[in-house]
Amino acid sequence: MIQIASKNLQLDEIEKLNKLQSQIDNQTTFAEKAKKAQSLWNSKGGAKGKKAFEVIKSELKSMCVFVEVCNYCEQSEANDIEHIYPKSFFPSRTFEWENYILACKQCNSALKLDKFFVIQPTGDVLELIRGLEPTFQEGAFINPRTEPPNNFLILNMQSFKFDMLPGLPKKEQSKAEKTLEILAINQRDLLIEARKSAAIHYYFMCSELIKILNSRSMAALIKNISPYDKKFDFSKSLTELKAEIKESYKKYIQSYQHPSVWVSIKLVESKVTPKWVTIFKKLPEALHW
Repeated sequence: MIQIASKNLQLDEIEKLNKLQSQIDNQTTFAEKAKKAQSLWNSKGGAKGKKAFEVIKSELKSMCVFVEVCNYCEQSEANDIEHIYPKSFFPSRTFEWENYILACKQCNSALKLDKFFVIQPTGDVLELIRGLEPTFQEGAFINPRTEPPNNFLILNMQSFKFDMLPGLPKKEQSKAEKTLEILAINQRDLLIEARKSAAIHYYFMCSELIKILNSRSMAALIKNISPYDKKFDFSKSLTELKAEIKESYKKYIQSYQHPSVWVSIKLVESKVTPKWVTIFKKLPEALHW
């Protein structure tokens, strides 16, 4: 997981969300609010609401950590608008833009669903029970819309599982533990293997870019370019073309699948793994990609 670069909705969509939310907030009891939240979420308030949610989903897609990929597992296709704070427990956040994220069906429906914990003043966690109003409001869950997950977790590049950062305060430790528990992102073999593949890909992309940038002639540069690279402007000078290619690789790496792997490469591997140390000596600007 990485923090999502959130965007703002247009005023029309915000107004539609607010109108829908007001219908929930006008209910008297928690049970009534939860029931209304489910009903309105299913209907979206009719045709106009459904049209607004087409725009909302499009915006959420543009915010995904990779092309329409789940923001939790960073692997599977994201089709579901997921409530970070479940609407069954937090009906007041049913139509809150900042409470939305795109997730895959495995993360959203099979794993997270409305399983949720809140943090008590002591820092201990309390599991919520369906039908009961939460006593406390702060979730024991990392919110990638507002919190950098790498303040809590770092990907171990030996096991390709997430480790909690050492020395976390109790509240932050609870958030990290329950996020890992709910999403099971350390238990799914597919994710672990995919992260390993991503690490290999990142390494070879950086290695290939260095070869390209070290090319002394146009012929040598062309030889080093993949047949699948986008079409570059070979009418440019060698220096200009290298700059264009470097910018292309930068954008590619910044938006590649499993960005948590790249975060760990920059934060840890760049300092402790000799081959990565060499890469970043030759390509120091990549530390800021």
